[in-house]
Amino acid sequence: MKQELSAVISDTIKEFLLEKERKDVAVPKFDVDVPQNEKHGDYATNVAFLLAPKLGGAPMEVAEQLVERFRREQYAKYIKKVDAAPPGFINFRLSNTVLEEGIRYILDKGDLFGTSPAGRKRKVNVEFISANPTGPLHLGNGRGAFLGDVLANVLAASGYTVTREYYINDQGNQIDMLGDSVTRRYLQLQGLNVPYPEECYQGDYIKTIASGLRLRNYKLTEQSKMEKIRERVKELALTKMLDDIRRLVEKKLKIKMDVWFSERQMYESGEVDELLQYVKKSELLYKSEGAWWMRTSRFGDDKDRVLIKDDGSPTYFLSDIVYLYDKLLKRKFRRAIILLGADHHGYINRLHAVEEALTNEKGRLNIVIMQLVRLIEAGIEIRMSKRKGKFVTLEDVIDDVGLDVTRFFFLMHAPGTHMDFDLSLARDRSEKNPVYYVQYAHARIANILQQPEVKAVIGVKFSRGVQITEDAERALVFELLKYPDLVQEVAGSYEVQRLPFYAMDIARTFHTFYAQCRVIDQGKIHESRVAIVQATKIVLANILKLMGVTAPTRL
Repeated sequence: MKQELSAVISDTIKEFLLEKERKDVAVPKFDVDVPQNEKHGDYATNVAFLLAPKLGGAPMEVAEQLVERFRREQYAKYIKKVDAAPPGFINFRLSNTVLEEGIRYILDKGDLFGTSPAGRKRKVNVEFISANPTGPLHLGNGRGAFLGDVLANVLAASGYTVTREYYINDQGNQIDMLGDSVTRRYLQLQGLNVPYPEECYQGDYIKTIASGLRLRNYKLTEQSKMEKIRERVKELALTKMLDDIRRLVEKKLKIKMDVWFSERQMYESGEVDELLQYVKKSELLYKSEGAWWMRTSRFGDDKDRVLIKDDGSPTYFLSDIVYLYDKLLKRKFRRAIILLGADHHGYINRLHAVEEALTNEKGRLNIVIMQLVRLIEAGIEIRMSKRKGKFVTLEDVIDDVGLDVTRFFFLMHAPGTHMDFDLSLARDRSEKNPVYYVQYAHARIANILQQPEVKAVIGVKFSRGVQITEDAERALVFELLKYPDLVQEVAGSYEVQRLPFYAMDIARTFHTFYAQCRVIDQGKIHESRVAIVQATKIVLANILKLMGVTAPTRL
């Protein structure tokens, strides 16, 4: 609806400027928003504020002139009321005809309502979770997991070709430490008195991995084979951790990754040498004090960065650069979205510098930083420390409260804000729990549509068409028709947290409608309201599917 109104406003401004013979003035980029106070109409625009300085008048004067044009007969079918409001806003109230046509459009589109070809199949990569395979996914990983998955859904619904990707950090010091930790626990289980330093991974999962090892042809008495044991254990432990992560992501989180990108394979493939040759040709690489540096400061970084240390070993940043090279230049993604934890905030400028250095473009790399998550139970924080091995796994939470609740709760919070996961509320099976409130609305709708009298009219072409006669009907229909605009806006802003709140708004508006407008009144079926209920079910099911939350027909 917003896009259609924007087009009408734009066309009207063009006519307005032609009448004034102001070919020197272009149509400005204006906003169309839903006013906070519904008394001000369905939509409001700020276009008069933007035109006034160019036309040499006051915003209110320009707004009044435009309102006169919007009141012309050609717009009467679409606009019921339009007013200029001080100091220069233009408020619109859409006609019921537009809303009634909207209901028919929802029913015609069904599952496809809210989708669009706006992305024109442009390639987008969404990399998320990407936790080191050195421990189970913890509660904090859920934030990126569900945000990334739903953002990918939104982009796909908006016409983009989306790749979900998990970057596997399967080499380096942290993997060596994993191998050393499991080896030490394994040797302890064999009865050897082996120390276990604090820097080793402390969780019980290390003991679990060690206890499951079966090493053949390795005699612990042969000192020369200890290093082989350590290497073998490292590979077995890494395989076990990756298998567990894949199982959790695919089976419990219900997320299908398109690519599991291995850092180790990236090095083994020769892609690192390929990248180094590329930056050398671009004169971005130089040697100083025995190390190789990249001139990232040319592109907004606070300093140049070391890629290869003086001992010949690569830095972590080299892996980041090669990975970006692979995404942006080799696989040619027009947009690469990376979801990172709060401890990666310092990476933003340097990664954007690399983006510009490699592509001579800005804006293809989008970085979303996610803040920390606290687990709260009965008003008390459950303290966690990954270093000490004391943390609540994401799998534990899902097993406790269910996937639907876990997803919905995480999605309700903007990534840039700190989040409290209220375990007590998550366990609540009443309407106090927002996900059950929304699911209850869908179940109630499904029950209405299963009534024999209602089923008899579903699917028929209403002889009189859909007619809106009550305020509660109008409010619900208007809410439903916001959905396509919302999907498009989230595809651009990544404000996924708007989706669960929109679902709650639909549920709330439907409950009001249901209380005030009878679908079956003294045995008589109100056909238009049946259509509205059908449309509500479609939109509610579509938004829940977009969030990866089930739409039950009974609770």
